[in-house]
Amino acid sequence: MINRQNWQLTKKYLDYRLHVDQVSVVSMEKEKTHLRYLLEWAQDRPFSKSSAFRPTFPEFLFVARLDGKEGQLSAVYVKKILATVRMFYSWFSENEDKNVKSVFIKTLRVKRVSIVPKVRDVVTLDEIIAIAKAPALNIVERRARAGLVFLYLSGMRIGAFVSLSMRLIDIENRSVMQFPSMGVRTKNGKHSTTYLLDIPELLTVVRDWCNEILSQVNFGVFYFPILSSDAKLSYEPVIGKHRVNLARRNFRDWLDRVGLPYHSPHKFRHGHVHYGLQRSKDMADFKAVSLNVMHSSVKTTDEFYSVLSGNDVKDRISKLEK
Repeated sequence: MINRQNWQLTKKYLDYRLHVDQVSVVSMEKEKTHLRYLLEWAQDRPFSKSSAFRPTFPEFLFVARLDGKEGQLSAVYVKKILATVRMFYSWFSENEDKNVKSVFIKTLRVKRVSIVPKVRDVVTLDEIIAIAKAPALNIVERRARAGLVFLYLSGMRIGAFVSLSMRLIDIENRSVMQFPSMGVRTKNGKHSTTYLLDIPELLTVVRDWCNEILSQVNFGVFYFPILSSDAKLSYEPVIGKHRVNLARRNFRDWLDRVGLPYHSPHKFRHGHVHYGLQRSKDMADFKAVSLNVMHSSVKTTDEFYSVLSGNDVKDRISKLEK
């Protein structure tokens, strides 16, 4: 049974995160899920006695699963849970119970273990070019094709992409204004002007789509616009709350029809970063790629996106002597 006081403390902490730290609602919901693992671990025992609980919380996460799936939680997800829980205990120690020691909080980490390196699923350049060349027979399919190409060229997150107005895109300069003040739903409300990759055959798809929709409606329309029942573009002041799901479904349906494999929208972001990092000649290039996807530091880019395949490593090592 979950300790009610513990549950109330997590609610109080999440309220603090939302209104004082001003994290986004999306981030807060993720932290809420992370704290569910903490509540399940503590059960009816008060958080103030956490240092005496066995198994320890990191050990508990190796056998915990709240989604009903088989197998262990991924190492990356465990690290995210532990980061949230460390922040929670730091807040708890400072505001609720000063007996919770920093020594205990520092133990909320996973030991270094030998794990099989994970090569991340990315959309390759060959795959996105195949997508760009695939037939799109109507406006719904052209919307899907242009959307997937834009995700690769821009590296945008899907939530920002579906809320992007045409007036924020400058195709000739390959610039995209990801401004929450102008309705773009970026992660944590970040503002930035980002840039499309300079790949001509892909830019042609984007340019043709922009010309098509702007010939029917004004600049207020979204790049991924709503279509009426007769498949015509229509103006809308704001996007609906299900636009991300609509985009995913549109992408999957079209890719299935043309016989190409489906990748989640985030894999196109991975592809964008991978393309950039493969072609980076120095740290300045690496930094530019990192900034272009609005990462707070190159550490994030390096840790989560720059995993090289075995062939990548072999090719780069072979070129060192040359």
